[in-house]
Amino acid sequence: MNDTPTPKKPRNAPGALSNAAIGRIFTLPGQAVSVLVLVVPLLVALYMSFTDWSPTRGALFDAGFVGFENYSELLIWDTRFLFAVLRTFLLSVVCLSLEFVFGLGLAVLFLRRFRGTSLLFSAFLTPMMILPVVVGYIFWMLFQSNGPINQMIEFVFGAEATVEWFRSSTTAIIAVIVTEVWHWTPLFFLILLSGLNAVPENPVRAAVILGASPRQVFWRVVMPTLKPVIIVAFVIRSMEIIKLFDEVFMLTRGGPGSATETISLYIYKLAFNDFQLAYGAAAAFLVLVGSLLLVHLLLAPVRDQLLEVER
Repeated sequence: MNDTPTPKKPRNAPGALSNAAIGRIFTLPGQAVSVLVLVVPLLVALYMSFTDWSPTRGALFDAGFVGFENYSELLIWDTRFLFAVLRTFLLSVVCLSLEFVFGLGLAVLFLRRFRGTSLLFSAFLTPMMILPVVVGYIFWMLFQSNGPINQMIEFVFGAEATVEWFRSSTTAIIAVIVTEVWHWTPLFFLILLSGLNAVPENPVRAAVILGASPRQVFWRVVMPTLKPVIIVAFVIRSMEIIKLFDEVFMLTRGGPGSATETISLYIYKLAFNDFQLAYGAAAAFLVLVGSLLLVHLLLAPVRDQLLEVER
């Protein structure tokens, strides 16, 4: 029989703090800052959305409480808001589709090493690193009536083929789409390339042994494996494109008229041009709720797979 005494866990000295208590003390300042910076302004803005306050009417807490009047006005009567939401949604569908197609093509191209791979890889990622306001200004110059794009069109098709890009709603929308796709295709490219490089080799080899063609291997083995990566890429870009502001502001200011006015630009105009801060806050919270629902729906097919924990 083994009579060796079992060592006892050392106890903290009387009055000493446990590791958990020390951890809470050190995280308390960060939590306090988070509450002050994030939660308090959010609650103030939420309260503001139920009032008729504007900066010309005195203090916020002296403003009249109007309940859901701002929200009902936005959802029922404010056609400009509804068209801005619809326009942002359509821009999202077109831009994300093009970015996915171009990003996937580049990712497949870079699966194999070739001369100049490193240089081209860095070059293709460069647009993503440029500030949106700078990208907007660059393309505003490119799309000018006497800019490089029209000069190339004139050289190839003649002077009668040049376009006044910002005077027509159709061409202005095209300019916004081209700018957005050029700016953010590298993000899809980077995410999809990482996903392709992480595809397990065994299923691919098994499919090849069974006689599958390269096209069948790609669409029936590789793409289903990439499903979580693709959805995450779409979620990230969807959250960003809902906030599309800088490029549109620099390119068109929402014009001609309101033909390219996104929801972020419309809320900006409500708050800082018309000084309808309470009304703008209500619009912002509607967009917030809609964005949360969109992210929930997009992640639903792969949520269990993303949250799966090895046991």
